[in-house]
Order: sequence, then C-alpha cells, then structure tokens
Amino acid sequence: MKIYAIDLDGTLVNKGKPIKKNIDKCNKLYETKDTMVIIHTSRNSTIRERTIEYLKLLKVKYHLLVMDKLRADYYIDNKSIKW
Repeated sequence: MKIYAIDLDGTLVNKGKPIKKNIDKCNKLYETKDTMVIIHTSRNSTIRERTIEYLKLLKVKYHLLVMDKLRADYYIDNKSIKW
C-alpha cells in the first residue's frame, strides 16, 4: 500500500481558497487501488470538527485526518514529491 500525506494549508487550500487542481489530484489518489490518503495539518485539534466540515464542503476525499504539528526541535525529511 502506498500512503500519501497531503498538507491542507498551502497545498489543498491557499488562505482559505481551494486549489482545485490539487484537490482533484488528491481525490484521484483516493480512488487508486492500494492507496491511503492522509490529510495532515498544523491546525490545532480544537478545530477538528470545523476542519472536517470544511473538507466535506470542498469535497476532498481522504482516509485519515491528522491534526497538530509534531513537536520537535528539528525536522528532517528525505522524501518529498512535487505536484
């Protein structure tokens, strides 16, 4: 199974406005066999329900929503994909 973690702010929406081409790509990934789509955001989990409603409004398809930023002093990541 391939797992895609897709950031919400700046990737699927920009200042609250949907980025349709990226939402379409996200939804296409969701429909792909053996694929899991995780929407992740640094938004505080206190607004989780509002975020879920917003994703529904935008018709974003996903398997899992991960909220809050992982707290660390340093972030090191060797994998990224350009859309």
